Amino acid sequence: MKTSQLAALLGAALLVAACDRDAAIVLQPPTVDQLQQSYWPLAEFSLTERSGQSVALADLKGKVWVADFFYSACPGPCPMLSSRLSELQKVLGNDDRIRFVSISTDPGRDTPEVLRQYAAKLQATDRWLFLTGSQEAIRSLAFENFKLPFSEDPGAPEPIIHSTRLILIDQTGKIRGLYDGLGAAEPVHLIRDIRRLVDSKP
Repeated sequence: MKTSQLAALLGAALLVAACDRDAAIVLQPPTVDQLQQSYWPLAEFSLTERSGQSVALADLKGKVWVADFFYSACPGPCPMLSSRLSELQKVLGNDDRIRFVSISTDPGRDTPEVLRQYAAKLQATDRWLFLTGSQEAIRSLAFENFKLPFSEDPGAPEPIIHSTRLILIDQTGKIRGLYDGLGAAEPVHLIRDIRRLVDSKP
C-alpha cells in the first residue's frame, strides 16, 4: 500500500473517532482496562526543545501527553510515527490539556534547528514538543525511565534502533499505556484513552 493511501486511511479512521467519540465510549466502557492502573511514574528529566528552551518533566505536569522516540534522518518507521502524531494533533491539538512529545534518539545530528525544520514540515504547533539533549541523557531516558529498547550500529542500514511505541502519560507523570505506533487500529484506541484521561481526575 502506498504511503499516501495509508495516510488517507489513517485520517479517515481518526475522523470517525473524532465524530463518534461518545458512541465509542459507550460501546467500550472503561471496565478493567489499562486506564484503571498505571505502569510506573517517570523520573525527572530535562531536555532541550526545538525552540531552544529547556523542557523538564515538571513542565508537563497537569497535561496528558503522548511521547515517541524518533530521529529526523530515520529511513524506517519514524516517518510513520510522526505521521501518526500529526494526525493526532489534527484531532486533539486544540485541547490545551494535551501535549505531544517527540524525543530524538540522534541528538548529535538533531539540533534544535534541525528539529525546527522537521517540525515545520509536519505543521507542528507549540503543543507538539521536539526534544533533544546529550546522547547519555537520551539513552538514560529511553532505557531507565521509559524502559524501552535502544541500540546503535553505525554500519547498519538503520543505524539507530529504537522503540516504535507511542506512550501515554497522565497528568501526574505516570505511564498509563503503551501502543503499537505502527498498528492500524491504535490511533483510534489512543484517541479514546486520551479523552478518558483528560476528563478524569488523576
